[in-house]
This record gives sequence, structure tokens and C-alpha cells, in this order.
Amino acid sequence: MATALAVVVMLLGQAVPAAAVVTVPGDATGTAYARESVRVMTWNVCGEAGGAVAGQAGFCPFRNEPQKKIDGIVKVIKEQNLNAVMLQEVCSESHVNRLATTLNGLAANGNSWAQGWTFALAGVTRPDDSPEVELAGVELIDQEGSECRGSLNGTLGVAIGVKGRITWTSETDFDTPLGLSMGRGTVLCAEVDGWEQHLCTTHVANFGEDVKAGRLTAATADQYYKEQIDTVAAVAGSFPSVVLGGDFNTSVQDRLQKLYSMMSECDQRSYLPGDAANEITKVTRAMEVNDGNPAGEPVDYAITSQGEFLTSKIDYLFSTDGFTGCDSWTSLGDWTDYSDAVQPDCRLKPGDKSWMPKCTPGAEAYSDHTPVYGRTQGGPKLSWGLDSAGGLMGGSGGYTGSLTGGGSWSAEHGGSLALNGSDGAVTAGGPVVDTRRSFTVSAWAKVDVDAGTSVVLAQDGQIISGMMLWFNKPDSTWRFGMPKTDSPTWNVDQVRAPATAGVWTRLTGTYDAAAETVTLYVDGEKKGTATHTAPWAATGPFVVGRDKVNGVNNAFFKGSIQRVEAFDYAMRDAQASSHARTMTAPTGKGTAMKDAPYVSLSQGCHGPVEQFHLDFGTATSLTPTLKSYVVHPDPSRQIWAEFSIWDTTDPSRPQPIVLGGSGSASGKVTGRGAVSVTAPQLTPGHNYGWRVRANDGTTTSPVSADCHFTAPAS
Repeated sequence: MATALAVVVMLLGQAVPAAAVVTVPGDATGTAYARESVRVMTWNVCGEAGGAVAGQAGFCPFRNEPQKKIDGIVKVIKEQNLNAVMLQEVCSESHVNRLATTLNGLAANGNSWAQGWTFALAGVTRPDDSPEVELAGVELIDQEGSECRGSLNGTLGVAIGVKGRITWTSETDFDTPLGLSMGRGTVLCAEVDGWEQHLCTTHVANFGEDVKAGRLTAATADQYYKEQIDTVAAVAGSFPSVVLGGDFNTSVQDRLQKLYSMMSECDQRSYLPGDAANEITKVTRAMEVNDGNPAGEPVDYAITSQGEFLTSKIDYLFSTDGFTGCDSWTSLGDWTDYSDAVQPDCRLKPGDKSWMPKCTPGAEAYSDHTPVYGRTQGGPKLSWGLDSAGGLMGGSGGYTGSLTGGGSWSAEHGGSLALNGSDGAVTAGGPVVDTRRSFTVSAWAKVDVDAGTSVVLAQDGQIISGMMLWFNKPDSTWRFGMPKTDSPTWNVDQVRAPATAGVWTRLTGTYDAAAETVTLYVDGEKKGTATHTAPWAATGPFVVGRDKVNGVNNAFFKGSIQRVEAFDYAMRDAQASSHARTMTAPTGKGTAMKDAPYVSLSQGCHGPVEQFHLDFGTATSLTPTLKSYVVHPDPSRQIWAEFSIWDTTDPSRPQPIVLGGSGSASGKVTGRGAVSVTAPQLTPGHNYGWRVRANDGTTTSPVSADCHFTAPAS
């Protein structure tokens, strides 16, 4: 029986024998391939670092109270509904395992946000320790780093946690020398079952103290820093879709330019009017002897004064996918008043090194860093095919529609919903988009030639819909608009474009909350933009086929609608155009790889063979089935995939399947669906790479990322 490897890929080469074609039925709802937004936080919780007194740089509040750190992490996970965390300066036992145990306990008490978390940790080496000697095999919790100090237990390192199953990790250590002021860090990356995005975290050293002490020249310290960033960029750049976060120990963003050229950094822009960009992430006390404390250590990065504190931005979140929001939770940093007047015992006695000062941090002073969290641009929150009765669900939000009134299923245009123009509509159980924040809505629509004003989709307010996309009969135009108030008065900020009745048309409307604009695209072409400066929350249900005006259901759609989608961000012009015109072959969710004790499984799509050749998952068959999910922007068009597979162990061997060659083509689906080919007999124990692209007989899509696996030994 063939093994299904659900990912995507392609190649170059000569003709080879045809592979058996296996067509997999399409996934009507798209739920198996929903691309969820990664809701992620990075936080250096200073779990076992820091000076002895609050006047010293890097003083770590609650250093010996690991549960306090866990409480802070859990607070952010819960309140921001995170599905991923990246942590620096943590101990494997005292922090990572304790966090997992805490979440498991909360999950057992019925807290769904705490369910299903898994973690990985990569050890780091302190400056005065011996270099790591890597053990054989793959570990989710790396044991080769420095041991945590004092009452804390386990390996010191950086960690990644996800609300899902980590199936593969990689650890790429820096080459910086030991014996300096900062230790040797690493880049930890993880792959999660069902996620297209990889996650990576790191803690970069800056060696500024070594320059001040004369141990390094400024040029050498800069070179060491650059080499670390080059390593981070090489690792992150090996993934087609990645989220990278960590403590980069610099507020000089030019030093991170290589990362900025590859990815978006979440806090570079505002996402709502009044939303601050480039917020601080590091809180350090002013280094002055003004209350009997000894002079602290100077900081090494650019700083700005904020009262008695020196603040800077040195923690960052990057992503290839862009973000829908970002924030630094600054109040969770250590802003405690440790002055002699307030805490007289919080200082060292001159000459007495055996006495530990009694410094009491504030209740939410979790770290000298603040957590930075953001949400990546994921796939649609709502994705309704409307091509059959099963097309009333789909998307990462789990929304299901209910059809009422006059509507019937049609085979037209690949499957669509015909509405009668008098009472037919599809209604969700509640709101889908937040009309105060950025969003995108999209649909295919064909309005009948005898139709009156007809609404494609809307979201109800109490009196009027908060947004609506419609056909306006009097001047035969498509329109997208948002009312200024929830009132009987028709005062709508709107964009219009010429419409042709009786013709299938792809319509997309966006609202950019930061720019305060609404935009309409027709068949991927931008038709206009209008200003909308008075956002309000329309909290009624999302509806296909009508809107609400003056408290009454209004303008029922007469014609046919299909493939309705909603996103929680405003698409850019290029995204809207691509969404309407470009075929894709996205990565699938499941894989069939052998399970083995202490070895994590892999989906196989983790970059070039040169970097990750030891960490491939092993297929369960010598004739694996390569599977991809293909999408055509036109639901009526047939689409298939062309596969390629090649031997990376012995490049001189003929390629079993060549992109575009004999045997590379899958079966066809209409509009979208899962397709596959079964490879011919592979060589036992060899490594293989594979790719795929979509084809509709006229054009081909961009080629997917390279994916890899190992053939079983026999």
C-alpha cells in the first residue's frame, strides 16, 4: 500500500518511466488545508540570568521563582489567544517542563486555549563553560547546553512552544568564541504538524562589554555580531514560510538589515489609528549611584531615557507572511521602584558579598524584557465554497453557514449557489470580521440581468450593516462600502466600479484600519479607494445574499454566488491581484512517516538538503504517494499538478519523476482539491527531494518549496 506524503514539490531532468497516477477526491470545504494565522509571542523571561541587585544591568526579577515566570507566560497566552511562544533564557526543567505541566492542568479543567501544547528547547553555552558536544539523534528537549544555576534545574536555552504537535526541530549553533562576556547561542527551529510556517527563535550576543574592557576591538565585536545574523538569515531563509523571533541585543535596526530584506518585522507599522510602532522591549534602570547601590554595568545598545529607566527595543518578531497586528506588552516589564526610600534592604552592604539583597519586584514585573506578540497573515478565517450543501463550512475560524429562503445548488461555474432575490441567504452564527480593524472579503458573483440592487455579502449591525459588497442596479455598478454610523441614515463611505450583469466576476473589498481606507478590486484589478474614518463594531451575523438597512433585511441577491472568503487583514494590491489570478499548490497537512522512540517526525519541507540532510522523516513505503493541494482562482477551471522527485543521496541516478515529463501529472480536479502521483520503486535508505507546480493546460503556477524524505531501508 502506497504511503501518502502530503506536501508539495518539482524538478529538472530527463524523461523516465511513468508513475502510476492516483487521484484523490478534492476537499470541498478546504478545511484540511486552512492556513491559520500564527499568533505568536517572543519573550526573554530572564529565567536564570541577571545581576544581584536591582541597580545592576540585567537584574532579573523573580529569578529563583520559576512559577512566577510561568504565570506571566500563561497570562499572555490566555489573554492574547496565542498558539505559539518563543522564549529565551529559560531552563528545560524549571521553566519549559513546568510550563507544559501548568498548561496541561489548565486544559484538564476545561480551558481549551491551554490544550494540546508541545515544546522544544535548544541548549546554549555560557561564556565560561566548555563547548557543547552534540549527541546523536534528534531531541525535542536538547540536553547539551549549560546547566542552569542555583536552585533552577535543567539545560539553559531557548524554547519554542506551540498549540499543536512539533514534528521536527533543528539546532544551529553560532561559532562565536567562548570566554567573553556573553555565551554561545543557537537558532532553534521547529516544524508543526499541519502548519505551513516554520518557527525559529534565537538569542544573539553583542559583546559590547568586551569592547569596553579591552578584550575585543569594536571591529571584531561587530564581525562576531554580523556572523551571528548571517547564520540566523541563512537558517530562516531556508524555509519558504517562517516566523522568527528572539532577543537580538541591538536597537540599531541597520544591523538587522539582512533580516528586514527577507521578512516583515511586526512592529514597524501601526495597525490601528493611534497604535504605536517600534515600541520598547527592554527596561533597564539608570546606572547611577543615588541610593547606596554600587554602580551598575553599562548597557551595550542604544538607549533612550524614560524617567529613572533606560529603555530600548532589542526584541523582534519577523515573518515571511506579514502581520495583522503587533504589540509590546510594556507593563509586564520590571518598572518596580527599588529606591532606598522604598526598599532600603535592596542593596549590597559595602564589602559584604555573602548577603543577598532583599529586592521585591512588583506583581507583574516578570522580566527586564517585555513580551512582543503578533499575528501573521494567515489563510481565510471563513472559506465557503457554496458549490454544494457541503460548501457552507471552511476556513480557520470554523464558521458554518445556514441557508434559508430561496436558494438552490447549481453545477454552473464549477458549482455555485443560485439565490432567488426575495428571501434566499446564507447566514453565519455571528460576526466574522471586526469592522473596526482591517479585513478583506471576497466572492465570485454573477448577478442576473433582470435583478434589482443585490447584495453579495454583508455583516449586520443593529440598524444597518457595518460593511457590504453589492450590485447597484440604477447605475449598474459593483460597490463596496462601510457606513459611518449604525443609524437609519444612509451615509456610506463607498467605492464603485462598472458591472456587467450575467457575467461571473471576482469581487474583493478591503478595509485598512491604519490607512482609514476602503478599496474595491474587480477581477484582481484595483478600481478605487475611499476614506473611512469612523469605524464602529458591527456585531451581527456575517451574511451572504443580503444586507440590513434601517433595521430591515434588504436587497436580497438575485443570481449566483460562490467561493466566499474573509480574512482578518487588508490585502495589498499585489495580494488581491494574485488572489484573483494565480494558481497555487500549497503544502498539505498530513504526512506518513515512521515513528521511532525519541525521534521527532518530519513533514519533509524544511529547506535545502545541504542544511538539514540528517533530519528527514522516513517514509513507510518504497513507492510513496506524493500529494499536493491545488487551487485555481477560477472555480470552473480544471487544474492538476506536475510533480518531480529526485535522489539527493546519489545525484547521478536518473530522476524517477521529472517535472512536466512522463508520469509527473496528477489527476484533474475542478477549481481546487487534493491530487497525487505514486512514485516508482525507490532505492532503500536513499534521501529524496520533491516539488510540485499546478497546471491548467494554459499556464503553470510558481514552483513550490523543496521537500525531502528518506526512503525506508527495505
